[in-house]
Amino acid sequence: MKTIYVSFIFFMVYRLAFCTKAYFPVLKPDSTAYYSILANNPKNSSSLVQSYLYFNKQYESNLTAGDTILAVNNLRQLSIIQFGLGDYFGSETNAVKALKLLEKLKENDFSAESKVGIYNQLGRVHYTLLNYNEALKHYQEALKHASSQNQINIIRNNIGLIYIDQSDFEKAENEFQDIYTNSLALNDAKQTARALDNLGLTKFKLDKAESLNILKEALQIRLKIADQKGLYSSYKNLSTYYNEYDDNPTAQHYAQKAYNTAKNLNSSSFLEDALSHWMSLSPNPMILQYQKLKDSIDSSRQIAENKYALIKFNYAKQEQIAHENKLKQEKERADKIMYQGIGGLIFISSVFAFLIIQIRHKKDKIKTVYNTESRISKKVHDELANDVYQIMSKLQNNANIQDDVLEDLDSVYSKTRDISKENSTIDLNDDYQSLLKDLFSSYSTNSVNVITRGMNIIDWHNFDDVKKMMLYRVLQELLVNMKKHSQCTNVVISFQKINNKTHVNYADNGKVCVLKKGSGMRNMENRIKSINGTISFESEPNKGFKAKITV
Repeated sequence: MKTIYVSFIFFMVYRLAFCTKAYFPVLKPDSTAYYSILANNPKNSSSLVQSYLYFNKQYESNLTAGDTILAVNNLRQLSIIQFGLGDYFGSETNAVKALKLLEKLKENDFSAESKVGIYNQLGRVHYTLLNYNEALKHYQEALKHASSQNQINIIRNNIGLIYIDQSDFEKAENEFQDIYTNSLALNDAKQTARALDNLGLTKFKLDKAESLNILKEALQIRLKIADQKGLYSSYKNLSTYYNEYDDNPTAQHYAQKAYNTAKNLNSSSFLEDALSHWMSLSPNPMILQYQKLKDSIDSSRQIAENKYALIKFNYAKQEQIAHENKLKQEKERADKIMYQGIGGLIFISSVFAFLIIQIRHKKDKIKTVYNTESRISKKVHDELANDVYQIMSKLQNNANIQDDVLEDLDSVYSKTRDISKENSTIDLNDDYQSLLKDLFSSYSTNSVNVITRGMNIIDWHNFDDVKKMMLYRVLQELLVNMKKHSQCTNVVISFQKINNKTHVNYADNGKVCVLKKGSGMRNMENRIKSINGTISFESEPNKGFKAKITV
């Protein structure tokens, strides 16, 4: 949470500086200008949905008319809107589409600012998905095309934020020091204050004495220019500073100011962050208000995701109708081809029938393995675990038994219960999404935050039971490994549907060792392979663990 507000300020600056300026001069001044403002300064989630409909229609018209430059501009807007809706993979897809369209043009046919904005957007996406190395690559690429000092400062500010998240505070300090020096020549008080605030925060992380004076200097500039969003950042950073040095009254004072500023901004995200920060300082009656507000935000986000999923469904349906009309027009030609292909169809049908038999046989084998696991799990629980527990009960009444023997038995008992739980029967007749939510919540603790994205956009009702079973076991194995080895604080599990394939991405920020495949990873690979899916792993010391699943 310590850098979320800084990122938010950057995103707003980016939208105004990089996006709005580019669209207004080249597009129609009526509805296009209206939806550009709506997309870059949304009043609520419905604003983004309306803007998506408009710019998607514009983009399709551009392609039909062969206007590549306008198509690129509209793709950039779509990417920003999708990012705001939480569709990070969709945002990345449209940004990459825009880059491919630019590759077809000559350098002098478009402004370098277009590439700067697109690469910067890709950096934002990967930064949010915790893919810091990829984000840095895109930001560095954006710097190659950046021409103005203002653009360079904004991009380098984002790079500095990544260094903070990676706890590489020396690099972050160098970035923000250069940004501050360069901002002075621009005579831009808001940018200077932002650079000072980030520099002060970084020096605070490095435990440098001058950090407090720098944070206060940034605050004075923001008070002078009445920069409300900047003031929120300054107040919260100062509250964090004083809390770190056990000056609770002063920390509470600045937390109150941050909360009052968030109310003036009338922003749910700012209020949520302010209340969350206040909770971290001390127990407070406002906790209840914070929880209600959080529930409201979650509900709004859910509604937005549902609306967005419906839009995509409607577009797919319209494309299907158009395709069916085209088939009707070509019916005579299709009938002729059909007769010529009867022989081939018979052959394909035979092959298809053979494959179905093989698939059914494979599913039967998988179910047999699953039933065996469940049966062993039940026996471990009903027989072995209970026997160990009875032995422990008897030994506890024997004064001659040493404590370490009881501790060893207790350890064996705990392991048998864990084995039973990890291989217990899954009731696939229940709501599968609810089963996954229960699984994730069971591993979410006060020290580990398990976050999910996009789970509701997957049509689990059309998912084969065997696939559900294997996917559940693999996700369970990932979380078990996380609990045993990762030492992480955050886990992100995201779901996405691409070309009839379900993609599940797992990422945590744990302090894992260099990747070595043990029996757990081999089990996961075998399970996914058994349902014709793929799984890959990525891990480096102190950079977390990632797994990508496709089924």
